[in-house]
Amino acid sequence: MPVGYSIYKDRGSILHSGVDPRTKYAGLAALFIFALCSNNPLILGVGVLFLILCMFWARLRWKDVAAFVYLSIWLSFLSVVIWPAYIPQGTVLFHVWSIPITTDGIGFGLAMGMRITIMILAASVLMLTTSPQLFTAGFLAMGMNYRAGMALALTMRFIPLMNSERITILEAQRARGADYTRGNLFMRMVRTAPVLIPLFGRAMMTAQNLTVAMDARGFGVGRKRTSIIRLHLGSLDRVMLVVFLVLVVASIVLRALGIGLLVKGML
Repeated sequence: MPVGYSIYKDRGSILHSGVDPRTKYAGLAALFIFALCSNNPLILGVGVLFLILCMFWARLRWKDVAAFVYLSIWLSFLSVVIWPAYIPQGTVLFHVWSIPITTDGIGFGLAMGMRITIMILAASVLMLTTSPQLFTAGFLAMGMNYRAGMALALTMRFIPLMNSERITILEAQRARGADYTRGNLFMRMVRTAPVLIPLFGRAMMTAQNLTVAMDARGFGVGRKRTSIIRLHLGSLDRVMLVVFLVLVVASIVLRALGIGLLVKGML
């Protein structure tokens, strides 16, 4: 089935309509800084729990976030497998060949997985709860040039649109008897040519039609551009901004003092 042109899901929650997109940007930046300033899985686990609560607050369904959760679990698993080989400190649990696997190594790997999880889930909550129109309007309200804002909005729509076209082409090819699951990896890549060629053609045609339409409407003639969307920071936004500011300052100070770190000297 072809997918939609945006991953935004309108669930009617306060996080969807009651929070300014600029506040969400600040929250995303604060969570990124929080994740980068700690390598303790217990501390980062609080951030993961907070994002899970945000998903419930936004009334997101499992099918909305399943892909992001699975990606986070997979990357966390890789972190737990790879990072212990580079952290020799801590109590040695066992050896893999001649490499000691320690408690701190496993804990650090888990922390790196949680760091990635926080970044993925935070970005997914932002995209799932912010419509493309508000997403662009937030950046324009922060001073972004409207031409750059239009490019951002088109990118957000163009990528899902091309994914929809890809799925449509795949379904059409399978209806004609094409099988992309047989053979080794190289053979399957070769068989994708009947998909890639019409996909690139469709992308070029869409870009050309869009360019003609924008030129016909005089886009870019004026230096300023009005918008039907009006943004304002409410009391909830101000409270959240203060909380995010406190989180950023506390994370940076604790990192500078070396408090709450599982492995010092490591990012």
